[in-house]
Amino acid sequence: MAFLAWLAFFVVTGQALAVPSASWPAIVVSAGLVLGMGGLLARASARGDISVVGPVFALSPIFTVIPDAVLSGTLPSALGWVGLALAVAGTVTLSGGAAGATLRAVFTRLDARDALGAAIFLGFLAAVDRWGALAIGAPAYLLCSHGATAALTTVIVLVTAPRVLATSATPRDLVTILAHGVLGVTGTAMQTTALTMAPAAYVNAIRRMSAVVAVVFGRAFFGEADLGRRLAAALLACAGALCLLLAR
Repeated sequence: MAFLAWLAFFVVTGQALAVPSASWPAIVVSAGLVLGMGGLLARASARGDISVVGPVFALSPIFTVIPDAVLSGTLPSALGWVGLALAVAGTVTLSGGAAGATLRAVFTRLDARDALGAAIFLGFLAAVDRWGALAIGAPAYLLCSHGATAALTTVIVLVTAPRVLATSATPRDLVTILAHGVLGVTGTAMQTTALTMAPAAYVNAIRRMSAVVAVVFGRAFFGEADLGRRLAAALLACAGALCLLLAR
């Protein structure tokens, strides 16, 4: 879906497609990281406790700093470090409570270890995406990286589970796939464009703040408890985001 959407973008706009040349390594590595992250996160969510998976996965901005410094020569400023700390602390608390208990659980729970692996993959992915998007532009990079991911995924599924692929193509599944594809195209486009404007650690921290919206929705639609702690954590995360915006 994402590959076809970006292909249509180039056909409709007539924009010249930049040749990847030296950025091919970013495209190949990005496809591998996406598959690794998605696989680990799906497995963690399917067999574990989201109150543990969420906080551990929210640690991903921490793993972006060093790869981004190596690939793009970018390090957070002093205010940026403060913003990262606040944003990570806020999203971890918002997602599931005591950060210390969550981190201790990483070494004893399979779902937490999977989530930690997914967070590491996402941290590296943000740095690789920034490098690739800066090299050839966000649209060209997204077309190539989504195409590589689609091709690699197709090969893996055809080799490992061809029957599952055939039986999953029901109308209801296709509606879900289409909706996911549309959201993925728009969200990834904004995120990758943002990566060309600011350090990857900043963008990765702000993207994890999607959990803040869940505070309002969770209370409004599901009557979730512990609203005071959740709102305090959301404000902490918002303060971190503000620091990141000012640190640019």
